[in-house]
Amino acid sequence: MRRFRLWKPDPAITGFALLFSGPFLLSGCAEDRRAEPLPEDPVEAVGVIFSEFSVPGSPGASVSVIRDGEVLLAEGFGLADVPEGRPLSRTTPVRLGSVGKQFTAMAIMILADRGELSFHDPVSRWVPELQRFPGIQVSHLLNHTSGLPDYYELPDEEFAAVADSDGDPVLTNNDVVTIFERWGEPRFAPGEEYEYSNPAYEVLALIVQRVSGLSFGEFLEENVFGPLGMESAAVRARPETIIPQRAIGYRPGESDGSWVENDDHPANWLVGAGGVYASLDDLFRWDQALYTNELVSQPILDLAFSPTTLNDGRVSEYGFGWNVSEVMGRSAVHHGGAWVGFRANIIRFVTDRTTVIVLSNASASAGDLAREVAEVFLEKETLSEIS
Repeated sequence: MRRFRLWKPDPAITGFALLFSGPFLLSGCAEDRRAEPLPEDPVEAVGVIFSEFSVPGSPGASVSVIRDGEVLLAEGFGLADVPEGRPLSRTTPVRLGSVGKQFTAMAIMILADRGELSFHDPVSRWVPELQRFPGIQVSHLLNHTSGLPDYYELPDEEFAAVADSDGDPVLTNNDVVTIFERWGEPRFAPGEEYEYSNPAYEVLALIVQRVSGLSFGEFLEENVFGPLGMESAAVRARPETIIPQRAIGYRPGESDGSWVENDDHPANWLVGAGGVYASLDDLFRWDQALYTNELVSQPILDLAFSPTTLNDGRVSEYGFGWNVSEVMGRSAVHHGGAWVGFRANIIRFVTDRTTVIVLSNASASAGDLAREVAEVFLEKETLSEIS
């Protein structure tokens, strides 16, 4: 009997927005609790948690646990490509969905650290297509307080119709930003409220391109992936882009045990809100770099992990590309992601220097799995006892 912790979207969300998810994926304990206790050994316990992906012919999930710079566990379960029978492993690049927002935020932070832009710049300075939305600053896009309307709410055919605005049939960030020239009204004044926004991060990726003169993928490769040794990490911004040995996305089929490929989508080529592929080994290097000033200076890095103060003094638990809140009663920064058949989640218990990462190409709830793994490694004993 299938026990997959499938992510179930809000039925009120339709169209393109149905496939993009944000921080709410960290949703709590798995609904389907086991009758028998897990093994005492943490690694064996994780094997049991992920055993549902060991069914022959099943796509799967990979999981990593990092503490104090040491990889305690990094393993894949199930298949990266079902027809090929290729296993999912710690080196398999998986689409990160909204977990990729942290790379978009870092790209902007790098540019700010170099003085090439300011967090207080009006967005229209770099993206004049948004002149109808005065007062929005770069920082408002980063912390989801811009008030931009969400073009993912448009009917699919209207959303996709802008794909040929530049003569290129592929739907790109340059295309979708033109929607704002004639459509939508502000949800609220900039800085007044928090409202999670995928368009905001796609505008940020466009800013990276226009400030740097590089494509979004080129900028990340030259300034993040390459310097950190993230060998398989890449942005897939074109249908012809090949990422060697990447995972293919799947969703459950109509019959028990069957799977349907769920990898393609007209909005696959929009970047910034998503579009990044990375493996567990890549994300280990990323996680470790965030304890240092290798990419940006400490004052800039601190902004990523700091809550946002709204105009009226209320606090939003979102920094620059990260949720900033307690998980399991511990201080943490975290983010979830979902796109087509992929799910991802990263929880960094920064004070404890412990990180849990789950990547799935089987539409499984990475947030539930990550939390269950964290419970195994953090709740049975105190960190001081197991460090």
